[in-house]
Amino acid sequence: MVNNWYAEKGAIPNEGLPMLDTKNQHDDLEVGRLLAGAAKTVARVRYCWLLTEAGSSIANARPMGRLLPAPDETNWTMRFVTDGRSRKAAEIRRGGRVELIFQSDGDDAFLTLIGNASLIERASEVDRLWKDSFAPYFPTAADRANAAFVEIDVARMELWIRGVTPEPFGLHPTTLERKGEGAWRLCDRAMAAVQ
Repeated sequence: MVNNWYAEKGAIPNEGLPMLDTKNQHDDLEVGRLLAGAAKTVARVRYCWLLTEAGSSIANARPMGRLLPAPDETNWTMRFVTDGRSRKAAEIRRGGRVELIFQSDGDDAFLTLIGNASLIERASEVDRLWKDSFAPYFPTAADRANAAFVEIDVARMELWIRGVTPEPFGLHPTTLERKGEGAWRLCDRAMAAVQ
């Protein structure tokens, strides 16, 4: 299971760590700075790893080329083109919870984005998102008929970004969470350790 560690610790993402509401200007600025650092890393990385639940506490990982968001999209929704007949598509249909791992070595930036995935398979929706550059991956009519898009709504971020997240770098992630389309909130590690 992708989030097996969380289950063993009794801390399910979006429920496990206490969160600080960003009700004051300092917290808003800190969350904004962290989100900007994460967005910069995602924008610089061409490929990421997509992890899906394979069952029996095992995860399957594969590299994926991320689709660039539309200019009006700023809500941390990620999309990938895929074959609806693939193992990843079957695993998403079964579980839906996924993780994305982004790494930018030159920036010492590492992100884990966790969220719920769904498949866009309706022909009209696939046509709306389709780009001619996808055609080589779907060479036959049957392949094209099975083209789908994975859409991930990110609900949790674990960040290690040198110069953005607290020192000492790499010791602990800085974690942001949100519920639904709500505001991002900083998880408080000190409060979580006390519980």
